[in-house]
Amino acid sequence: MSELTKRTNEDGVGSMLQKTILGLMEGVAGLAASDRKERILAAGRIVQSLVSGKLLSQLQNEWDRLRNEGRIKDDYGQTSQCMDCLQEMLAFLDGECPDEKRFDVLKRIFLGAATETASDRASVLPQQYMRLCRSLNSGEVRVLLATYAIAKRGGTEVCRMSSLSKWVEIIATESGLRYAELVLTHERGLIERHLLADRLYRDGSGINPSPDFRLTGLGLDLCRFIETYDPPNATPAPAGGSADADTGT
Repeated sequence: MSELTKRTNEDGVGSMLQKTILGLMEGVAGLAASDRKERILAAGRIVQSLVSGKLLSQLQNEWDRLRNEGRIKDDYGQTSQCMDCLQEMLAFLDGECPDEKRFDVLKRIFLGAATETASDRASVLPQQYMRLCRSLNSGEVRVLLATYAIAKRGGTEVCRMSSLSKWVEIIATESGLRYAELVLTHERGLIERHLLADRLYRDGSGINPSPDFRLTGLGLDLCRFIETYDPPNATPAPAGGSADADTGT
């Protein structure tokens, strides 16, 4: 038995992901084989299972590549941190309407923790970050990451303004949401989760954008953790060779 085969067989996380994917696909096949009335009633579950299966396959492929590259240690899958984070991921996929935007954030936290570059395996923060992000909707994630993108470009005139309407206008453009009303809809959820600083005045007209464009310390550290993760090579390198790194996010 080759060393790689041995490591793959011992990988409890990879095995668990594979079994979960197979279970989802078997469930879809069973629903598809049911009578028309049951298929109509179960249409939402079929779509959710297909989406969850696709996202889990992405996670398994990336996990396998990281292990093959030696960036995830063989014993990491046995840690309580790994199991806690994996449980958060599976709970997300088992919930309503899992979407790729939120999944990508959760995946980055999970695999960033697994590579043990942004934190060590004793840290409780990765699981807490995942639980926090799991509670966000995709619009809130967009506003959060757009705010971080602006904050990273700090030192500009935009960081010295105190106009809420201007802040909303900039975030609407950066996030792709376009409409101020959508940004305002998602702003409150981020404030309630202590990721964005609250407004300054009773009439809600003012903000303090400094120093991180309204990100709290928690919000800033969370975004940095998400950003720290470096995806593995898109194509596994052949024996004795190398592959170009995937620079996409």
